[in-house]
Amino acid sequence: MDVVSDTDKACIIGAGSSGLAAAKVFAERGIPFDCLEREPDIGGLWNQDTKTGVVYDTTYLVSSRRYTGFDDFPLPEEYPVYPSHREALAYLRAYALHFGILDKIELNTRVERAERTDGGWRVQVAGEARPRFYRVLVIANGHHDVPRIPKIPGTFTGEIMHSRDYRSVRQLADKRVVVVGAGNSACDIVVDATSVAQRVYQSMRRGTYFVPKFVFGRPMDGAVGFFERIPMPRRLRNVLYSHWHRIMVGKNARYGLPEPEHRIMDTHPTMNTVLPQLYAHGRVTAKPDIASFAGDRVRFTDGSEVEADLVVFGTGYEVSIPFLDNSPIFGADGRPLLYLNVFHPEYDDLFAVGLIQANGSIWRLADYQSQLIASYLVSLAERHERAAWFGKLKTEGHTSMVRGSYVPSDRHRLETNYFAYRKALLTHLRRFGLMAEAQLKSGRLMAPATRDRETVAPNAV
Repeated sequence: MDVVSDTDKACIIGAGSSGLAAAKVFAERGIPFDCLEREPDIGGLWNQDTKTGVVYDTTYLVSSRRYTGFDDFPLPEEYPVYPSHREALAYLRAYALHFGILDKIELNTRVERAERTDGGWRVQVAGEARPRFYRVLVIANGHHDVPRIPKIPGTFTGEIMHSRDYRSVRQLADKRVVVVGAGNSACDIVVDATSVAQRVYQSMRRGTYFVPKFVFGRPMDGAVGFFERIPMPRRLRNVLYSHWHRIMVGKNARYGLPEPEHRIMDTHPTMNTVLPQLYAHGRVTAKPDIASFAGDRVRFTDGSEVEADLVVFGTGYEVSIPFLDNSPIFGADGRPLLYLNVFHPEYDDLFAVGLIQANGSIWRLADYQSQLIASYLVSLAERHERAAWFGKLKTEGHTSMVRGSYVPSDRHRLETNYFAYRKALLTHLRRFGLMAEAQLKSGRLMAPATRDRETVAPNAV
């Protein structure tokens, strides 16, 4: 089959926050690229008007303005401390405009299949007769696309919905609602439901720490960031944070919530200030896992049951890349086989941006990831000695992803501690030194399909 082979570019798939970060960095570093976006607009999950968007009317950032925006393009000071999804989308548009990458994004361009070939990638775009050929593939399409819905015995005669399809409180009005899950989206929907629904139940697999957005009048992430700069073992930090939560928020049982059986840093945090108060007011009832359905009844593992009109699964997403053979990317346990969740251990032409979950700004991490990818590509193109150093590092170190001791669950397959992960990225960038600032002199991409372990020189193109 003929391919479009007159380009020597990288292919960035996705124009959400991660894809935009990659496009900005590549443009700055002189790395030629196409950025392909399947939707008619940019913004990814933050764009409520596209199929990719998963936000709802009451979505707000769970990290504060100061600690969320890209380092080189802060969120506007006139934004509230915790901006809405509309403000987040407007910010991403301004970011793309400021760095001149809007005209480099191909909208309504859906990648059907990407296959690795000798010297690059064959990318088939929907509606195009011939595949395109790219030297490098950058996966930045996000991981909030395929809803994860548990299989529950029995038949439910009411409505079943995943949080991905939730948009407005109108969907909850005058209904008896069961929300499954205790993550940020599930808890937002519970809060919304208490204002319009007849009854609200929340089914939780385990007890959860609900973290307020403010402490002593300041955003929580600022306070955590301050304490993260103080060196101490993770175990000690975990104990201190758990005791601090007990002092500031109190025991879950006092609100009518199940108590966590783990330390606070062992799960992804749920940022919600008002939910414990709603439990204390009797406006929400906690339930364990759902055992089965029976008509309009929802039965739980403790033997109790309730009548319901709507069940909302806030149970997260399957981690998959639909246009790519996933076997080189994920192991049998669903965790990425990539160094830092970014670099393939063997291939120098395959990278991921934003394939991570952390207790901090993913936007900033995506920027650092993109900078590190660019530095590596430049080092390969310039045949620099640091290419060999980092090539060996990503090959031998891909099993030592910066992770903590998280509760084993599907939710934590991409989880890492933001502060430890950020430190690792910045440490590598400093090691690249001037190479991190260098431009691609030739203006051509020279990453090979496979790397010769004995030399730093890539194949000619």
